[in-house]
Amino acid sequence: MKFLKITSLLALFSFSISLAFADAAEGEKLFTANCTSCHAINEKVVGPALKDVHKRRDAKWLVKWVKNSQAMVKSGDPVAVQVYKENNEALMTSFENLSDAQINSIIDYIKAESDKPAASATASAGGSSTTTDGGMSAPAEDGFYNNTTFIALSVMALILFVIVFVLVRIKKTVQEIYDNKFPEAAAAEKGPEVDVRTTWKYKLFTKHPVVGTIVVILGFTIVLGIYGFDYGNKKVGVQKGYAPAQPINYSHELHAGKYKINCLYCHTGADKSKQATIPSASTCMNCHMHVTASAKYNGQVSPEIAKIYAAVGWDAEKKAYDTNKPQKPIKWVRIHNLPDLAYFNHAQHVKIGKVECQACHGPIEKMAVVAQQSSLQMGWCINCHREAKVDVANNDYYEKLHANLKAEGKSYVTVANAGGLECGKCHY
Repeated sequence: MKFLKITSLLALFSFSISLAFADAAEGEKLFTANCTSCHAINEKVVGPALKDVHKRRDAKWLVKWVKNSQAMVKSGDPVAVQVYKENNEALMTSFENLSDAQINSIIDYIKAESDKPAASATASAGGSSTTTDGGMSAPAEDGFYNNTTFIALSVMALILFVIVFVLVRIKKTVQEIYDNKFPEAAAAEKGPEVDVRTTWKYKLFTKHPVVGTIVVILGFTIVLGIYGFDYGNKKVGVQKGYAPAQPINYSHELHAGKYKINCLYCHTGADKSKQATIPSASTCMNCHMHVTASAKYNGQVSPEIAKIYAAVGWDAEKKAYDTNKPQKPIKWVRIHNLPDLAYFNHAQHVKIGKVECQACHGPIEKMAVVAQQSSLQMGWCINCHREAKVDVANNDYYEKLHANLKAEGKSYVTVANAGGLECGKCHY
């Protein structure tokens, strides 16, 4: 009976802790999806810093404010009016689609982040840390993979271990009581005794312990070797599915998909040089000095477009560049990476090979957030070279090669036929 009570208490304790951590984890996801464009924990972005906001404002007030801040201001709520004026009367987006429980989970996340050291919280809120090659910032811990999740999982694992330990002891105790009270039934269940000397365990570990040890070590070596080879071949340096958070939530689905903007308008080097190039902020400003998406934000400039204005020093009210505002580069996070030992030329594929962007990058025009679609491993490239046909009809360079292949009974030329499998083509 005591064991059952202990088990019940431990299960209840485990559930309570897991529920608390689940709320914070859910709040982090909601905060990232809805709040980071305007707010950070430890610094002012578009809106004020949110550190310790749960101490400054009542929880019920915060829920109402997040759902419809404008209604609170219009109603004359003194605190709402004060916050509105302190932030230059900037209108906050209403989130009436969020439930009270979801908003409270966001508040729980802010509580957890407020208790962290400022440097750690700032790095987490900014979505990037130290810069990497090319000035690109490396994404900090966000989403599911963070310290809070690690601590939560560790605590739950410890609790589950204790529960399992208690249950094993209960089972053993109950079995002993059953065996003592019903010895005949217990003996019948166990079945006839087996001669230990005929078992493989006895022969391998008792009679020949050295052989048994070698077999175990060999077995572990083979299993770990296979796993290590598979991991090194498929995981190390492979970023398929990598979709980091960017400093500006740029949507290819909107620009390349809905508005049909040609890829070469932004990536001007794709048909001219080795690199496709990342567009400068001035390219963005060709459109966005006029396009502000203010209709979606109650007459205010879109928070994401405002980040572009901040980078180039653009004054949205005066419709002109402000020389007093410092200009700073946008630190985009590089997604597609090739090792230095591999040579790849965009112009050779785009201009000469007529390869579509989607062949390597996937349906980019459908991506709100860009993710690496292909493995970019050597085997993937070689397979493409074996299958991709060369346009010999519009390229005199391949006439003689095509004639020779026709004599062999082949009706087309692949990149592999043109030397596309030679090591020196990509590794020089």
